[in-house]
Amino acid sequence: MKVLGFTPYHMVEVIKEGHMKVLQEATIAQLNRFSGIQRYDKADFDKWMGNFDCAVEIPSFMGMHYLRSYAEDPGIRFILTERDPSRWCRSFDNTAGYVVDLARTFPTCVLKYFDVTLRDFLYLNQILYWAFSDGANPGDPNSDAAMRRNYIEYIQSVKEAVPKDRLLVVNLEDGLGWEQICPFLEMSVPDEKYPGRNTPEDFRVLVSSIMTPKLQAAALRLSMVAVPVVGVFSYVGWRLLSKSA
Repeated sequence: MKVLGFTPYHMVEVIKEGHMKVLQEATIAQLNRFSGIQRYDKADFDKWMGNFDCAVEIPSFMGMHYLRSYAEDPGIRFILTERDPSRWCRSFDNTAGYVVDLARTFPTCVLKYFDVTLRDFLYLNQILYWAFSDGANPGDPNSDAAMRRNYIEYIQSVKEAVPKDRLLVVNLEDGLGWEQICPFLEMSVPDEKYPGRNTPEDFRVLVSSIMTPKLQAAALRLSMVAVPVVGVFSYVGWRLLSKSA
């Protein structure tokens, strides 16, 4: 969308802008009525994403309240990409699910407690995964069924909530490119080729670029804590052995 002159707000912007806790809170507030967090309204969304004019992917995690807030504005258009639910589930497992699994494996499961940004990044992916899996983790018996059901319900809800004259529905298996997007937005087709879809490998490279420096910093902090602790225990052990000798 940048090619067309928009300023998109995607997951990368969430991280760059330091909005991970905001997205966590907004997602929990919209989907969990017992959270005690007040649900965001249009004024909150405008304040949060005011520097951007195109939200990509983010709305899908916050329930229909977000979309309904903007569906009333005749100047806003919506592009809904849908795909085979089973393929979507695999894709989601290979992205957010991949990060959730990382957070549960050693040494990440330990190091996340020694870096705030790392912990926020891992927890955000956990929340976003739970938003579609009904709180199940990757590999749990009910996770795939829940994600499939919630994905299908979300697609149907968007089609019902957004006026048809301001909604473009594109099936990814049929292809997505400028030829679908530009006529809908009443914009000229740019000379630049439409960007290809990100692969799971692309996502893992991105995750690595985010997590590696944070893991290294966390490991350093852990070593600074662990060495003095080991030293204290060694000294106490030596004193006890000396007294018993």
